[in-house]
Amino acid sequence: MNPIYDDPLRSSAALTTIRHLKQGRRPVEDYISEFRAVAADTGLNDVGLKDHFRHGLSEQLKDELARIGVPTSLEALITQSLVLDQRFRERRQERLSNAPFTSPRRHEPSPASSPRQTSSSSNPEPMEIGTTKGPLSPSERDRRRHQNLCLYCGKPGHLLRGCPTRPPRPSERGKNHPTMASLQSVVGSASTHLTIPITLQWGDRSVDLNAIIDSGASNSFFDLSLATSLAVPTQLKKKPVPLHMVDGSTLRTGPVTHETTLLKLLIGTKHQEKLQWDIVPSPLFPIVLGLPWLRTHNPYIDWSSNTVSFPSCHCRVHCMNGSKSEKVAFSTYPSSTLPPKYSEFQDVFEKKGVDTLPPHREYDCPIDLLPGAPIPHGRIFNLSVPESQSLKDYIEDSLTKGFIRHSTSPAGAGIFFVGKKDGGLRPC
Repeated sequence: MNPIYDDPLRSSAALTTIRHLKQGRRPVEDYISEFRAVAADTGLNDVGLKDHFRHGLSEQLKDELARIGVPTSLEALITQSLVLDQRFRERRQERLSNAPFTSPRRHEPSPASSPRQTSSSSNPEPMEIGTTKGPLSPSERDRRRHQNLCLYCGKPGHLLRGCPTRPPRPSERGKNHPTMASLQSVVGSASTHLTIPITLQWGDRSVDLNAIIDSGASNSFFDLSLATSLAVPTQLKKKPVPLHMVDGSTLRTGPVTHETTLLKLLIGTKHQEKLQWDIVPSPLFPIVLGLPWLRTHNPYIDWSSNTVSFPSCHCRVHCMNGSKSEKVAFSTYPSSTLPPKYSEFQDVFEKKGVDTLPPHREYDCPIDLLPGAPIPHGRIFNLSVPESQSLKDYIEDSLTKGFIRHSTSPAGAGIFFVGKKDGGLRPC
């Protein structure tokens, strides 16, 4: 029926539209909605759609994706774009609301002049966005020289060469900097990362979360907004620690000034320890177990069975009271994770039981057929190429699972489609 009723120019028109589709100055949510509506008729696969979607993003988003890395799938790219665009808009709103105070510092890339990290709701800028410093304007450079200010941080009392917040030069990076932290492998693309389930306890509270194991992080880190929302007890560090990003620049919100108090960390049912985290703005990776933690516990990671165990002498003596080590399952960190406030409902979001039909019960609804009644016949509607392919895949999958079986009935029920968040179609 498709050759008779279908629009022969539907696919070519959709391809033309999607090639010229741009986000412009509107929110990325509007661009995504229009993109999904057009993508269903193009017949393109995920790779082709991802390329068109990235090409139509705003220049600001494309620049940020080029810096942190483009996700490998269309859905991951859409999720990453939503996170970045929302943060950019929040920062624009913050700059507008604080304009009388921030306008004199527009050209100052001063980490030290940014708000220090506290447990207040000042919404500091995350480390994933906008961390690379731009060059000073000529007027700003002249002003700092005239007032004997540091050309890097804009503070008095020292010059560029002796700036405490300036990242080390390439020739100096081999030297020992004991007060310098690094998040080099944490700040990057939101691709897969090794994550394990943990439980944190303090006072009379107990919270189940996920933590990333990152051998490239020079300490263990806790997201500022998560710590604030959970009311995690924090304290001032004895000495602020400058935090360096992948490109060598320091975190724009300034050095790390706060840390958690000693929290009880439980992994599995046997491993227990007390640990402190540095507080940093890190919404994409809220909890990180870094290299010092790995060196202390020396866990054994079995990549074939996706488990982590703690057989080291340190763990047997200090973390498990001499009991035998157990294996804890780990997974890869997805591009979008379940928010901590929903962690107790984790089982609701798992795809379990989707390949089986529910059991028969006393209150099953029967379909009673009246003898001799006329069989109703619905109208026949034409389907687009993506709809036809989606229906074909649905029928084959349902036959394989045993959800449906072949029928010789001359009548049938109508079917329609609902768009999914990944751009696909769901038959209903």
